[in-house]
Amino acid sequence: MMKVRVATHHRRRMALPDMKKFRAELEKSKQEDWDSLHHETPHRAAVTLFAVPKPFGSDNDHIQLNAIRSWKQLEPAVEILLIGNEKGIREVARDLGVRYSSDIRYNDHGTPLVNSAFDIARRDTNTPYLAYINSDIILTPDFVTAMHRLIDDQRFAQFVAIGKRIDLDVQQEIDFAHPKSLRRLIRDAKSKGRVATQACKEYFIFNRDLYQNLPEFAIGRGNWDNWMVYTAKKNRVPVIETSSLITAVHQNHDYSHIDAGRYQCYVSGDEASRNMELAGGRHIISGSTPTWRITDRGIRKEPMLIINPAFWADVPRFSRLVWNLIRS
Repeated sequence: MMKVRVATHHRRRMALPDMKKFRAELEKSKQEDWDSLHHETPHRAAVTLFAVPKPFGSDNDHIQLNAIRSWKQLEPAVEILLIGNEKGIREVARDLGVRYSSDIRYNDHGTPLVNSAFDIARRDTNTPYLAYINSDIILTPDFVTAMHRLIDDQRFAQFVAIGKRIDLDVQQEIDFAHPKSLRRLIRDAKSKGRVATQACKEYFIFNRDLYQNLPEFAIGRGNWDNWMVYTAKKNRVPVIETSSLITAVHQNHDYSHIDAGRYQCYVSGDEASRNMELAGGRHIISGSTPTWRITDRGIRKEPMLIINPAFWADVPRFSRLVWNLIRS
């Protein structure tokens, strides 16, 4: 079960009869947190992006390199941590000038464990927010804008942010040093990309004190990502959908890195079944639906599912995902 620490000012709330004084102290505390985050030093990052890349040395290397280089363009607003001792990860981290840790734990199948990656990220970083992200996801500068808006909204002492991805064929390395390359990528994502279902969660942004004592989920297998959303909602942590502001481009790839097919990987295989057992179920709907949504107009609470147009608009995308998994 996810350990959610309640902020100090929330503990005080139970002991203070003077609610006016409590609210004043709460607002002051949040403002101080925001001020220290943005004014203590111009180079202090707000969030660490951490990932567990696949082994390098294949025809798909450009996919992971594109992703990590796109994250580098967000510095100094973010820090980057690559985790794992698979082939080439250490060398890529060194060449790109990002942080690296090798001491991740694996299950009996040789698959990295989610809880180990999260523990390493918490141990080896000190940013107030962490963001687990898959190593094939390209981010654009709107990620930083969205982070500032999330942190700046003083309604949320804690939150978990998720978002939909855009599937796109990317056949070569992208030179992010040239603005034209980024503009072309964004244009292609809008014109040629396909928005995936909300069930495909490629990143989780969260307060660093959340998700402690995680179950030993297998990374890259089904069911653990749904649990992340489900358990946050169960613990009354706001889950905020960010797709309107964050462009997350998923570079299409094959699954040659795994022996089983996609269906076994995400649904029927031993590791997916074990993840489901640890999660207490698949949580397909409750684990894929946010409670809040951020747009250019601010952050608003989501309506009930039965009357939520975003939920019903996602049903065809989810059906397409299921069909593709069955066919794979």
